[in-house]
Amino acid sequence: MPRNAPMPCRHVGCRAVVLSPGFCDVHRRESFKVQKQAVTEDYRERNRFYQRKAWKDARAAQLMREPLCKSCRATGFVVVAAVVDHVVAIADGGAEYDFSNLQSLCASCHNAKTGRDRYRLRNVQ
Repeated sequence: MPRNAPMPCRHVGCRAVVLSPGFCDVHRRESFKVQKQAVTEDYRERNRFYQRKAWKDARAAQLMREPLCKSCRATGFVVVAAVVDHVVAIADGGAEYDFSNLQSLCASCHNAKTGRDRYRLRNVQ
């Protein structure tokens, strides 16, 4: 015996009946495709900056200036940097190519910093 009463699919114009609130099987898949496409386009747009020659040159110059991870070095470890990070994110108004806004980090430290930033943003809004 179903727990919920049958409901119409939430897709406009669909007459299918579903037992749980939401979309029927056909429109659930379509909705997923649309969401995935939007996420992919958004990802490409945000990361287009990192494909520019100017960024690649600035990244190489930063890694030459500071070849060791800044965060690890502050804790007494010597680790080769693999990532160039913006101290203040570009989305938050940080300078794109200013060396005072760039820091060299290892992948582990960069992932930790990015995770903290995302957590902070999620809890602020």
